Amino acid sequence: MAKVTVGLDIGFSSIKVVSLLKDKEQFKLISLGTIASPQPGIISDNDSDLEALANAIKQLLQAAKIDQKEVVVALPESKVFTRVIDDLPYLNDNELSSTIHYAAEEFIPMSLSDVNLNWQVLVRSGSQGKNTKTVVLVIASPKNVVAKYVKVLDLVGLRPRVLETEIIAVTRSLVGNNPFSPSTLIMQLGATTTDFATVSKGLIWLTRSISTGGMALTRSLAQHFNFEINQAEQYKRIYGLMEDQLEGKVFEALKSVVDIIAGEGKRIIQSFGTKYPADSIKRVVVSGGGAKMPGLVIYLANVLGLEVQEADPWYSIVREKSEISKLTQDAPSYSVAVGLALRED
Repeated sequence: MAKVTVGLDIGFSSIKVVSLLKDKEQFKLISLGTIASPQPGIISDNDSDLEALANAIKQLLQAAKIDQKEVVVALPESKVFTRVIDDLPYLNDNELSSTIHYAAEEFIPMSLSDVNLNWQVLVRSGSQGKNTKTVVLVIASPKNVVAKYVKVLDLVGLRPRVLETEIIAVTRSLVGNNPFSPSTLIMQLGATTTDFATVSKGLIWLTRSISTGGMALTRSLAQHFNFEINQAEQYKRIYGLMEDQLEGKVFEALKSVVDIIAGEGKRIIQSFGTKYPADSIKRVVVSGGGAKMPGLVIYLANVLGLEVQEADPWYSIVREKSEISKLTQDAPSYSVAVGLALRED
């Protein structure tokens, strides 16, 4: 039976929505849209700010002609605690539950009573033998963060079917659960953060988030040239990391910030290779609003010494021919919303 799912990505600088129809084994694009996030938006605890955000979401849904009331929504990686625990012996479900609660206290800097704790078993080898092990992806979402998202959705008249992390959604849209995809590092370049995930055999093995994103690049340009923020944003989008443009001055102003992001990517690739020497990272996929910056893909390929691709979350989705070229223009920025809409359970 055909079923419509809606993914809602409430970002710091923009809000995106994607509506997909699943018919048999294929997903078809029904509708999509984007709107600028009112500031300060979701980071505020002020009721009037959250109401302004709810009104923007209402406008977006109206413009996209979406009337479904149930949505899948992403929580920002920077607000959630994610860890892969890979040093456990074979444990049954009951043993695992108590062990995870104990292990979580080490990496969650708040009381466990203040978080929603979820986990997914990545590997559980047989209960016999000396090399048995259990590998688990643990996600702890602070209850106050979840409550704020639920409150905003309530103001819009929506129900969250699922709240999941941005990086899980991005992994679903860019790699899916294809066990034959090469081991991949996903770099999700957002406005205020860059999130990383290593994905192998369709599963996430390592995640990290750093507080350097598109805004840091824009600010670096603004300071360097004494520009207004809007002008710096334009220069970033037009010239980016192209060394042959404007005598390489924009490149120089951006390079130090991009090197922070690339350096973190390099560390994650090395760390993954040390941990899983038989399964090294083969490619990097750059996603999020910052992925379209001119020269970025080539620059990262040179620094990381790997194949680097721009994200295409639409690759497996049926679209009208007339939409294909338009969707390609800002495809990477829809990775989260598409991944959310692809969630089936």
